[in-house]
Amino acid sequence: MKALLLNANTSQTVTDRLVATVLARCPPDVQIVGATAAFGAPYVSTRAAMTVAGHAALETVRAAVAREAQAGRPAFDVCHYACFGEPGIAALRAEMAFPVVGMAEASILTALQLGERFSIVTAGADWPGMLRDLMRRTALEARCAGIGVVAGDALALAGGDGGAAVRAAVEEVIARQSPDVVIIAGAALAGYAPALAPLCAVPILDSLAASFEQALALGRLRRR
Repeated sequence: MKALLLNANTSQTVTDRLVATVLARCPPDVQIVGATAAFGAPYVSTRAAMTVAGHAALETVRAAVAREAQAGRPAFDVCHYACFGEPGIAALRAEMAFPVVGMAEASILTALQLGERFSIVTAGADWPGMLRDLMRRTALEARCAGIGVVAGDALALAGGDGGAAVRAAVEEVIARQSPDVVIIAGAALAGYAPALAPLCAVPILDSLAASFEQALALGRLRRR
């Protein structure tokens, strides 16, 4: 199986970290190809950046597909869209011949299999409003207990040094919102959940891990 891991941010270091994180849990028969948006924001954190990122994501996947075809390599079996806002995902799904698994949708669906209500912890002051828009579009607003924001710059958190800040945000949403499940959301916060899970009274989901597992499942189903 060959999976395209799409980062709609322009930060190559974020893509490298995402790829390394999924490779650590990747079966040996799966190839991961990372793709970074060629234009837009270093880290998508506003509605304006989301709009540009939707265009960038589509062009990035088109280019990746074309490269594989021109090189005579097998096509992708699935796209793992590793951006929690999933900008442009409807266009990607309409145009591509393979499944496109979004980080937000996949992790939320996983959370709903573990509990009645979920909370989201993310990075960026504008994200709560944008995620409430997503909840309304997917008719899941009633199942979302609330949204918490980790203090600090998203790209700095993506470096892996934000453990204390992420834990504080998770503990606050658990105390204030009483969710059944907490989703650690977004590319910047990928990898923080495993250390937090043993310390919390409710399940803690890493949005990257949850969406990657669903991408693998859909890729396998498509190949059969």
